[in-house]
Amino acid sequence: MNKPEKQVQNYRLQLEKTVKPLPIVDYSFASDNALELMKAKSLPSTIQNTKIQTEFDLAQAWSSFAKKLLGQRKLAESEIACWDGHYDQLGRVMLELMRMSRDKPEMLSQEEVYEMIPDLEEITFISKPGRIEDKMFCRIWFSLIRHPAFLELEIHEKEVVAFQYWQNLFTLALGKTNSELQKQNA
Repeated sequence: MNKPEKQVQNYRLQLEKTVKPLPIVDYSFASDNALELMKAKSLPSTIQNTKIQTEFDLAQAWSSFAKKLLGQRKLAESEIACWDGHYDQLGRVMLELMRMSRDKPEMLSQEEVYEMIPDLEEITFISKPGRIEDKMFCRIWFSLIRHPAFLELEIHEKEVVAFQYWQNLFTLALGKTNSELQKQNA
């Protein structure tokens, strides 16, 4: 007798409507009106490599990295898959993180909160997702979107400060991404 195949769950964040719309919740590369611009916009030469040369390349690389990472994560007897848009969202937020770093001097003149953004030279790794340390960015993202596998994250003592630092930056990047998407949809 054959065993029945396990059903893979598909996780997608559902939010109740709020006063401030959150277009990032429904974002995917397929729904991005500015995608052609991202494909044509070169990254700063300091972070380009042979595979990643445009803004879209960077966002796509992080989306692919997250898919691979989450696809390897087993949960008890099943895997919880994500709606593809959640991977694209991570890529879009990582792109915004790079933009914030690139534009830090201009942003500092507006608000001091941007002092915590690293200089672009400090995050050259952003265009090469795949290292063990890069898993932290995926862990932060999937905990922010409340993926069941990441609700009770175990963070090693040595990681806590770095985790909180990048989580704060993610929150800034997420807000800036959402604002940009609102302008696109207006």
